[in-house]
Amino acid sequence: MIRNERQYRVTLSERDRLLAELAEGKVADVPGWILAVTREALTSQVLEMDDEIAEYEALRSGAAPAATQVADLSELPRALVSARIASHLTQRDLAERLGLREQQIQRYEANDYAGASISRLEEVMQALNVTFRGEVSLPSVGANGGALRRNLTDMGLSKATLSRRFFGGDIGGTPTAGWMHAAARAARIFRADINDVLAGRIPTVANAGAFRASRAANRETVNGYARYAEYLGELLTRACTVDYQPLPDLPAIRSQLADQLVDKPLYALTRLCWQHGVPILPLSDPGSFYGACWQVSGRPVIALKHGVRSPDRWAFLLAHEVDHARNPSEEPVIEADLEAREWRELPSEQAADDFASQLLLSDAAEAMLHVAVDQANGDIARLKSVLPAVAAAGEVSVGLLADYAATRIGAQGINWWPTANRLHESEEDAWTVCRSILFEYVDFSRLDALDREILIDGIGI
Repeated sequence: MIRNERQYRVTLSERDRLLAELAEGKVADVPGWILAVTREALTSQVLEMDDEIAEYEALRSGAAPAATQVADLSELPRALVSARIASHLTQRDLAERLGLREQQIQRYEANDYAGASISRLEEVMQALNVTFRGEVSLPSVGANGGALRRNLTDMGLSKATLSRRFFGGDIGGTPTAGWMHAAARAARIFRADINDVLAGRIPTVANAGAFRASRAANRETVNGYARYAEYLGELLTRACTVDYQPLPDLPAIRSQLADQLVDKPLYALTRLCWQHGVPILPLSDPGSFYGACWQVSGRPVIALKHGVRSPDRWAFLLAHEVDHARNPSEEPVIEADLEAREWRELPSEQAADDFASQLLLSDAAEAMLHVAVDQANGDIARLKSVLPAVAAAGEVSVGLLADYAATRIGAQGINWWPTANRLHESEEDAWTVCRSILFEYVDFSRLDALDREILIDGIGI
């Protein structure tokens, strides 16, 4: 956004330079495809500059009066800049009205008022005749990014999640969004008043759902992230372009997908879910749970998230959650006083594991595992070396068979998952597979601006 006359002149000059570069035409010794990509990038930049220039000129001339009421806290910084320009006030003029230096207003506007206190914001709003009429009230206490981070961390959200999904920056890097923008996101996601978010008064219990996590997972941390992921899932259900139809039973899925379950199980299952209006939410944040399934307005939505981004690993997780989608559980899981290690002992979790193994490996899974154990002479340490040959003979993926083995061995109290991880052969990225399919079934225009940002950031890297 152009904020003053100097930026306006610089933008005009840069646009003219880019237009001249586009007019030069083809450059010798440059391949055609490189020239085409370059021209497309330059054209996109020019169009963006045209929009910024038109917006600034319209505000300055009065052709497009700035709104005097703001409905969303995240829109407040931009609204204040627009109101100043529309009022024919320079940054120096506004600074004089407030008894500040011009450089202070420049810093405020450049950083979206991230460093401004509540009292200062109210002074600026009063000077520009801007009022806040949003879903939540304007904070009435002193607030800053540090306090907001602490309160959200206390909910169980990790530093990585806060930096990437709320403040818009890399871990430990410079935030690209001010605390107001982050607070607006938190208030929307957790359905709380801004003052409650800033004071740390946020309900922490997630809705009933099925969760798959490591035995070492922290229940409080899982719960905090689950509240966030559940809201992303709700946004996906609203943006989904396919009406919900119950998923088929196991024999019908196997019949419908046939060889696809052998060749590309993750691709086939993900697409099947979307075709039935069951959104699949791929997440890339570290920690918390591996898979989850919620019922949102009568429609199941599934989340997948695992550091081992093998398509076979995610296919097994997805098949597990498909069973939960078909058979919603009333067991409380997070709400109950259970440790994460106890979740897998629930009957519904064991049934979902059985469903996944039968769907992906058929009834021969147990027989193949017995063959492998016999060839390893009952030595778990040797199982890794014999499993690939057994999988090949049974015409199944070694990654899927390894995960089944890890599940069965885990029931005996032995953690074989690190070994199973090393048997996943595909170099294809599971998160990328799920995310690419998602875009085929989602219309982001069904969401308002803030929800659209929350969802797009949530499914980002």
